[in-house]
Order: sequence, then structure tokens, then C-alpha cells
Amino acid sequence: MHPILIDFGFFQLPSYGVLLVLAFLAASWFLKREVVRMGLPEKKVMDLTVISLLLGLVGSKLLLILIDLPVYLADPKLLLGTIRSAGVLYGGIIAGGLASLWYIRKHQLPALDCLDVMAAVTPLAIGIGRLGCLSVGCCHGYAYEGPFALHFPATPGCEAPPGIGLFPIQILAFINGVLLFVGLLYWLRHRQFKGQILAGFFAGYSLIRFIEEFFRGDTVRGLYFNNTVSTSQLIAIGLFVFALFLYFSLQKRATS
Repeated sequence: MHPILIDFGFFQLPSYGVLLVLAFLAASWFLKREVVRMGLPEKKVMDLTVISLLLGLVGSKLLLILIDLPVYLADPKLLLGTIRSAGVLYGGIIAGGLASLWYIRKHQLPALDCLDVMAAVTPLAIGIGRLGCLSVGCCHGYAYEGPFALHFPATPGCEAPPGIGLFPIQILAFINGVLLFVGLLYWLRHRQFKGQILAGFFAGYSLIRFIEEFFRGDTVRGLYFNNTVSTSQLIAIGLFVFALFLYFSLQKRATS
């Protein structure tokens, strides 16, 4: 609820940016431990992570812009606001995933091992990133005055509507991200075949995101079918089906 963490007048330190860096550092710390444990090339996998993050950020902003392209075409100045926004996370997953595949192929890395370990720690970064959303009021919940309702102040830079209670979806998303991370990390250390964690991440995150969308109150993410289904939910359905196909295909290949 504090878009600007530190304000020196001539310099402002945005809360969202700080939490984004924290998310990356936390995920990288766990990633490095697992990479060493699995005997993967540490430097190349860490470089892979940075590249995936940077292109993922670009992808999340691009999908946000594409969803509401007429709005941004009508007022191009709104593009500056996407710097503070989380964007659409699925755009980041797609762009980061494509970047990962390119880097893995270029450097001939063990693809499924690398993707498994990255998939295991990604929910932690996503969860902490949602606290960044909380700090600027983006990706907020629907109007709600029940237990744990959030009330955002009329602060410059805060995207949530002030003066009304909102469902604490950002906090719930943080908790969900941490729980999914813990589950996938445990699964990684007990995996039965390569690619299992990647498929598990796709299935788990898409299911969680599909449910979370029902508690969202912002409309910038795109709504269809009489405002009942969001763009993220449509993507979640496709991703969940793909995850099941990937899981059983890799399982069959590993046991054949």
C-alpha cells in the first residue's frame, strides 16, 4: 500500500521494484542450492535464469498491452504506467519459457533438468512478486467488506480504488505461491522422471490462477462471456490441459 518505499525528492525508490528484486534473489538462492545438488552447470543455469527473467518481464508487459490495445492506442501516455504494473504473468511465463528453450538449445544444457529446477522455484518469485502488486494496489480484489478486507488509501501511484474494502487477493496469491513452491521443491527432490516438476508447475499454477481470478476486481486483464471469464482463465484452461499431456507423455517415455 506504499507505491514509493523511499522518497528523497530527487530520487524515488519504488516498492514494486524492490520486491521484484527480492523475489529474484530469494528464488535464485534456492535455485543455486538445487543446481549444485543436481550437479548442473551452475554459471550457465544462473545466466539462463537472468535471461528468462528479463524477457519474462517484457513478455508480461506486452501481453498486458495487447489485451487492452485500443486503450493504449487511444492514449499512448498510459504505456508509462505499465512500468509500475505487474503485467499479465502468463505473458512472462510464455516469453521466459521461449527464452529458456533458446538458451538451453544454444548451450546444449540438459533441458528437462534445467526446466524442472527453474519450475520448482518460480512460484516463490511469483508469490513475492504479488506483494509488489499489494504495494501499488494493482491486481486487486473485488469489493469486499468481510474478514481481512484491504482498504487502500488515496495515494498517488496506487491503482486500487480507495475508500472501499477489497478482497485480499494479493496476500492470498502470495500464500499460494509459497505453498506451491514448497510442494514442488519437495517433489523435485523425490521426482520419478525428468520433466515431472515442469508439468506439475504448469498444472498447479494454472489451477490456482484460474480460481484466484474469481476474486479479482480489476478489469484491465480482459473479461469475456458477459464479464465472467478473464484472459488469464482462458490461458489457464489451455495450460492445464497441456500440463496433463506433458506429464503423462514424459512419464510414459521414462517408463518405456
